[in-house]
Amino acid sequence: MKWYDIFSNFYDSSLERLYFSSRKRAAELLDLKDHLTVLDIACGTGANFKHILGSSKNIFLYGTDYSEGMLEKSQSQIERNGWNNTFLFQADAREINYSTIEIHIKKKIKFDRIICVLGLSVIPEWELVLENLIEMLEENGKIIIVDVFAEKRDFNTWLVEKIAKADLNRKIWQTLQTKTSNFHHEYLPVKESKVGGKLFVAVGTKTQI
Repeated sequence: MKWYDIFSNFYDSSLERLYFSSRKRAAELLDLKDHLTVLDIACGTGANFKHILGSSKNIFLYGTDYSEGMLEKSQSQIERNGWNNTFLFQADAREINYSTIEIHIKKKIKFDRIICVLGLSVIPEWELVLENLIEMLEENGKIIIVDVFAEKRDFNTWLVEKIAKADLNRKIWQTLQTKTSNFHHEYLPVKESKVGGKLFVAVGTKTQI
């Protein structure tokens, strides 16, 4: 994650305007209420936080990333905004599951909502990570994924993959659909040339099978 430590220094200034409305839409789909517990996986610089906490300050938000540099930027945001119910921990997403979460946050809990924006196209073994995330949801909890899929590959796809260390061939929403109920999927209004493919948001609910 050394590259993302470096990337953290100019991530927001170079990309945040591009993804701002998509993060806002994802937060809307979270259907947030007071006292819910939210996990933001691959939280990066904390760009989702203002959208998540904009609906209620009485939400318990946990953010995690593998990059120390990204988490430093997140922590600065937390301190600047006085988000007292927001907590960070550094971890490899592949090692986060219901059995290990207690190690990171000092208590064993499940989450009411989980959000991952532009993470699963980068994280190795993403299918395992997605399965573990769903396991960490409470019953009737929601998971929101925002990511990019390159239906037609071109130079911009290659460039984004190189810069972000991503794989834009992953049909993440299809896997989510098979593992959740009340599934919803929509494409977001961002030019494909800007992000290397189609930017989408997918939502699913964990229910007892």
